[in-house]
Amino acid sequence: MTKISARFLLLLTACCLLIAPQAAARDGLSGRKVDRLVQRAMEAFDVPGMAVGVVKDGKTVYLRGHGLRELGKPGKIDPDTMFKIASNSKAFTSASLAILVDEGLVEWNGAVSDYIPEFRVSDPWVTAHLSVTDLLAHRSGLVPHAGDLMLWPDPNGFTRQDVIQGLRYFPLVSDFRDSYNYDNVLYIVAGEIIPRVTGRGWESFVQERIMQPLGMDRCFAGAIPASEMQNLAAPHGWIDGELSVIERSRIHGGAAVYAAAGGIVCSASSMVKWVSMQLGRGTAPDGTTVFSAARSSEMWHPENSWRVSQRNFEWHRTHFNGYGLGWRLSDVHGYKEVSHTGSLAGMRAWTLMIPEIGLGIVVLSNGSNSAARNAVMQTIKYAYLPVESRDWIDTYLAMQAAAEEVKEAPATERPSRTVVEPRPLGEYAGAYSDPWFGDVTVRVNDGVLEFISARSPKLSGPLEHVTADTFVARWPDRSVGMDAWVSFEFDRQDRLLGIRMNRVFDDPDATIDYFEHLDLKPAD
Repeated sequence: MTKISARFLLLLTACCLLIAPQAAARDGLSGRKVDRLVQRAMEAFDVPGMAVGVVKDGKTVYLRGHGLRELGKPGKIDPDTMFKIASNSKAFTSASLAILVDEGLVEWNGAVSDYIPEFRVSDPWVTAHLSVTDLLAHRSGLVPHAGDLMLWPDPNGFTRQDVIQGLRYFPLVSDFRDSYNYDNVLYIVAGEIIPRVTGRGWESFVQERIMQPLGMDRCFAGAIPASEMQNLAAPHGWIDGELSVIERSRIHGGAAVYAAAGGIVCSASSMVKWVSMQLGRGTAPDGTTVFSAARSSEMWHPENSWRVSQRNFEWHRTHFNGYGLGWRLSDVHGYKEVSHTGSLAGMRAWTLMIPEIGLGIVVLSNGSNSAARNAVMQTIKYAYLPVESRDWIDTYLAMQAAAEEVKEAPATERPSRTVVEPRPLGEYAGAYSDPWFGDVTVRVNDGVLEFISARSPKLSGPLEHVTADTFVARWPDRSVGMDAWVSFEFDRQDRLLGIRMNRVFDDPDATIDYFEHLDLKPAD
């Protein structure tokens, strides 16, 4: 008897749900109601500004900016204000490759190593078989968020070639094509396929083949002309208890190493043009075709899946979650939803479409609180669905309050009864190296131990002793937001073996340990 996989049954169920009879969609919120919604969300979640766009049946029915570009300054956000759209950039990378599939220059199932011969992961068999689709669907088996420390905090000294070379040092923690392990670095690799087959960089290809034809004149994949470096949203977040501009995350106008995964800068006025083309299955309302309808269907087809949470089922009656090529896919009360969020320090974005009712929504925010973005998106979306909704701002406020109640004391508190004095500080000093992160120097400066990264200068600063051979690094730039435990390891003969690092999780929203796979050894 032929065995049918659980994933196939899940997708079959989802397909059946999506063709089930549905009640008529509703007409959405009026412009004034959206205005009030956004203002209320900004106040509730301490977000300085937002821009929102709504497309319905091929027409832009709402497009406005709200609030300030930067706290303490008079400039207001409008539809042309540019934001970092973070991981919403991934769909531009998949669309670029879709163009090349249409032109016969790339195959979705083509091996990555055929396009980038030096590409390697830790398993030779996986290296030989890993395809373009595997990159775009996050199904390599690679450890989640592998190598993000080569991308953030920026600016740093890593190149895209460093990312490609560094991937071979990370473990595969899941069976190949059997799990959803989100990895930004896979999109860096995917973006580098473009210059290998066209001779043109990712940035120029996206600009010339997507943004310019669609008239996205306030949207940039790479360097921003000096004439356009105005009307920019500043990133904001809580730094040592104060809502402040995160200076390192400002839009600086240069190309980013991580651009193919999360580096595009765009306005709401340009994003609604992108959404309109997507809803047109590759063709804009004016007839401009970027990629074929066949490629659109492939990008919106689930290539990966993960379990639906009880909350998502209760809230949205979701039965499946999937990832296509640059897009997250799910069902919401019987409708197919195509979307992607984006999160960088000080910026939040969300692009969402419900193709069956011709709906597209873009929410851009210059604050670090995701709840504001989420509440606005859910409220606008549900105003078009034929189901009862809830007060989403109150819902997210309640979640935020519950998280605060269970928040424990800061993880960096020094233990009161188990403090063991350190060795003489000179015993920790020296040169260290990691095969993908590069060189680190530990030195004693005026009686203080210092950690200095050669390639990631934001990760340099004094180490505060905690206990025995463990220190904590509180990076001088407090906007970095990823303080780290630094543990020096010795063998039984007191020979220094190396350094292990882990993130200090003193923020309830922080979930990624960027340092976990560092293996700093004394340099020869």
